Amino acid sequence: MRAALWRHLQWRGLTLAGVGALWVWYGIGLIVTDRPGVIAATAPLLRLMCIEAWGGVWIAGGALGLLTAALRPGRDLLGFAGLTGPILVWAAAFAAAAATGSYETAWTAVPLYLAPLLMVVVIAVITGGRTRTCACEGVSRGR
Repeated sequence: MRAALWRHLQWRGLTLAGVGALWVWYGIGLIVTDRPGVIAATAPLLRLMCIEAWGGVWIAGGALGLLTAALRPGRDLLGFAGLTGPILVWAAAFAAAAATGSYETAWTAVPLYLAPLLMVVVIAVITGGRTRTCACEGVSRGR
């Protein structure tokens, strides 16, 4: 079972599924917990939508990652967009809050958002750039 799952996911699908699940988790956390630092650092974004709606954006991005990892491989660009979109917006908001002085310590959190973004992009590029092929197709059950 694990071998078949690995043949389907490979590194690219594992990244989509794993990071997607973590984005869903983070989005739920934004909705159900009080996050004063996040609220202070993302104040300009919160003028556009409430923190619960932004939590929904994180959940939607994570769900796109999970969905494209689970579907037949080959068209997962939308999943990677779902993974990179929320974190890129969040990193930009924290950087802007630090640069403008609206939340001076926000600069300390920027690397925590940029590191996973960098890793997701690197995995996407080194594992094929645009598409993922499924090694599970054409494999007999006897293996």
